[in-house]
Amino acid sequence: HTSLRPLLVVEILSPSTRRIDLALKRSRYEAAALPACWVVDPDAPEIVAWEWRDGEYVEVGRATGGGALSITQPFAIDLVPERLLD
Repeated sequence: HTSLRPLLVVEILSPSTRRIDLALKRSRYEAAALPACWVVDPDAPEIVAWEWRDGEYVEVGRATGGGALSITQPFAIDLVPERLLD
């Protein structure tokens, strides 16, 4: 039996679950040592990306509005927050 775990988790914030998404869920992802965690705030719009390094999440990128976020792990992608709302 092989245990599978995701390489990436993406949280989309909503007003009713914002605190749970930012605190509780993220701490659970950290406890599971998931390799990457992204949080998307459609109200800003903003994307924040964290990677698991040396036993903790480290912010590796942030973009707001029309700014671009270039990520290489767990795969290479360029994201622009305001384009996610189209």
